[in-house]
Amino acid sequence: MFLKDAAQHSLDDLAAITIRLGRELERSARAVSLGGNSRDHGFVARTMRHLAERDPFDQRHAVSIEALRDILESDLAAEVLHTERRFIETHLDRDGQHGEVRDCPVYSERGQELLDVQMTLLRFVAAYDATLDRIAAERALRRLLSA
Repeated sequence: MFLKDAAQHSLDDLAAITIRLGRELERSARAVSLGGNSRDHGFVARTMRHLAERDPFDQRHAVSIEALRDILESDLAAEVLHTERRFIETHLDRDGQHGEVRDCPVYSERGQELLDVQMTLLRFVAAYDATLDRIAAERALRRLLSA
């Protein structure tokens, strides 16, 4: 989704991208004070510490990233000011625009910042997954060639 050209990157490049995005995620989460209460805020700080220290590949932290998504969703839900109906284009053809009207949330300023954190988290997870997929592929090829 966010790394369409992952096949063009070397394993080193993918790891470097993941590390950079992890640090970016930690900085943006800290800037917006992610976590709606002191318990969640503390959990976020502990989860992000390994990203700030450039250690995103420790398997013990994979579950923490999933919990982070839930905390982010909860914070986002609290920042919805109201909803408004918008026309969303679904496709365009020779007959013109086609689409549907949807209720879309309108977020506070903090909510907009949380949306940026969410996009960084999605990019981080995509880079993380692409890196682990490449490692698994190389491992499988080594096993295949050594058999």
